[in-house]
Amino acid sequence: MAEITILKKQVKKFVDNASEKELKMIYNIFEVAKEDWWDSTSKQHRKAIGEAIKEADKGQVIPHAEMVKKYSKWLKK
Repeated sequence: MAEITILKKQVKKFVDNASEKELKMIYNIFEVAKEDWWDSTSKQHRKAIGEAIKEADKGQVIPHAEMVKKYSKWLKK
């Protein structure tokens, strides 16, 4: 808990000394944090995510290393 107290003091100090531009940026961070990304996701994407989760739960997945190997030609710059 002591870390939280220190962090709060540091943030308050920063806010107290922030420029107008910095305050607007801080405000926007808090506004974005209030939004749930799921709510802004389309029905189509939510459905696809749900299907992917079901497939993963059934073990119907391809390991990351295998995908990197297969598509490495597109990953190189």
